[in-house]
Amino acid sequence: METLEEYVNETLAQKKFPLILGGEHSLTAGSIRPFISAFDEITILQFDAHADLRNGYDGEHFSHAAAMRRCLDHDNVRLVSVGIRNISAEEIPFLEENKERIDIFWAKDKARHSPQEIAKAVGNGPVYITFDLDGFDSSLMQATGTPEPGGLFWHDVMEILEAVSKQSNIVGADIVELAPREGLHACDFLAAKLAYKILSYSLLEI
Repeated sequence: METLEEYVNETLAQKKFPLILGGEHSLTAGSIRPFISAFDEITILQFDAHADLRNGYDGEHFSHAAAMRRCLDHDNVRLVSVGIRNISAEEIPFLEENKERIDIFWAKDKARHSPQEIAKAVGNGPVYITFDLDGFDSSLMQATGTPEPGGLFWHDVMEILEAVSKQSNIVGADIVELAPREGLHACDFLAAKLAYKILSYSLLEI
């Protein structure tokens, strides 16, 4: 966490855009720290199959299952989550207690939510994107640790990124949870193209 914080700080000091490519989702709790210090309020836009609001998992406080909970330990963090379709009973009380800081757009309701509605929830302040690749439907993304059916498709994501980029200042991002499988090149290419698209939408002058 401290190493990630240092790298992101150095990147921001050079006035560059931090894009972190990582393994498991726990790294977000480290890479977000410089943004928490830099802004009075920061919104995390989370693409994910899982809420990641546990207070730890298997005795690990910084588990990938607690990634967003660790970010929300900081009072100036808001969370907008998209594509969620898996949440545990132990996460519900925390979600209920923090509804003013957390908006979840459940995958089961995606036909009812427009990209503009999601962008409105994100707001027009600084935004950090964290993208767990299991946010994509498992028919698109099998090369991840916990693939889930019923998720987002490519154009769903592109429309949300475009809508958010038109009104918000996207200041950094991470892409996590790619677990490459030999011979399954489509998933690797999807992750690479996603990185390109996030950079394009984030840095484009509207």
